[in-house]
Amino acid sequence: MSESNLKIIAYDSPSGGKKRSEIGEFVVVFNPNTFSIANTIQYKQPKTKGQAGGDPQFEKIPPLQFSVDFTIDGTGVGPDRSAAKGNADYVKNQIKKLREVTGCNINGDIHRPNFLAVLWGGFYIECVLTTLNVVYNLFDKEGSPLRAKLTCSFLERIGAGKDGRQSRLESPDLTKYLVIKAGDTLDLIADDYYDDPSWYLQLARANKLKNFRKLVPGTRLILPPINPDAV
Repeated sequence: MSESNLKIIAYDSPSGGKKRSEIGEFVVVFNPNTFSIANTIQYKQPKTKGQAGGDPQFEKIPPLQFSVDFTIDGTGVGPDRSAAKGNADYVKNQIKKLREVTGCNINGDIHRPNFLAVLWGGFYIECVLTTLNVVYNLFDKEGSPLRAKLTCSFLERIGAGKDGRQSRLESPDLTKYLVIKAGDTLDLIADDYYDDPSWYLQLARANKLKNFRKLVPGTRLILPPINPDAV
C-alpha cells in the first residue's frame, strides 16, 4: 500500500517524549473523498441594560475540528484485493480494527480512549476522535456488508504553553523545508525544530524515508507541523 495513504496512529500517552509508544495504526486504503475543517471563534456578548446589542468581546479560539470521509470496500476492487476478495468479514474486520485504533472503547491501560495522530501528505496532526459514523451501502446475498462509507470527526489537540498558536492544519507555517547538510541526522533536526529528538520517526514518515539513518546532503526535507508537547 502506498506511503501516501492517510494513516490514523494511536499512542499510549499524550507527550512526544521517549516513553511514548505507538499502540496501533489504521491505513485508509481509499484516501478520503472529502476533508472538512471547521474553525470556531468564541465571543462573549456584553450584557448592557436598555440596549438591543453591543460589541461582542473576543473570548478564545477553540481547537480546530476536522473530519474525513472514506470508503472501506470488500468487493476486491481495491489495492488490497487479495485480502478482501472472498472474505465475507473483510469490511466488518476493518471497521473493528478502526474502532480499536481510534479508541471507540476505553483503553484499559490508560483508562481513556487512545491518543491519536492523523498523518497524510505533509502534515501530522495530534487529535482525538469525537465521532465515528458508519453507513453500510452494499451487501452480499447472505447480508454481509461489502462496502461501507465512514466519517471520522476529530478534535485537534493543542499542547500546553501554546497559547495563541494557530491551527496546524491551516496556519501559514503549515509546510517548512530544510536542505540537508553533511552531518545532519533526523534526531538532531527534530531536537532543533521540535525540542524533542524522539520525533525523528514522524519526520521519517512525513518524508517517506526508508533509510533515515543516512541522509543525503542537498535533499529537501519537509518539516511537518508536529505538536511535541500536546497534553
